[in-house]
Amino acid sequence: MFEIYRSQQNAQHYVAIRADDTRETPKGIRESRNLTLVTTIPDDDAKRIAFDGGEAMSRIARDGFYAFAVTIQVREHVD
Repeated sequence: MFEIYRSQQNAQHYVAIRADDTRETPKGIRESRNLTLVTTIPDDDAKRIAFDGGEAMSRIARDGFYAFAVTIQVREHVD
């Protein structure tokens, strides 16, 4: 299971860690005053809107976390 945290300073910035990871980096992310837990995602390698599980697993194995940005732009329908 991935835990997804959102930056309180920048609504487009997110960090993913594994729920079972007890290393220092994930511990620091969980305790950060600048990040808020927003959701959990199954730890498969499925691609979802704005989240690539396979890439997340690779980066978490290497760095202990996976940082990514999400930009949402409202688009008006034009005939």
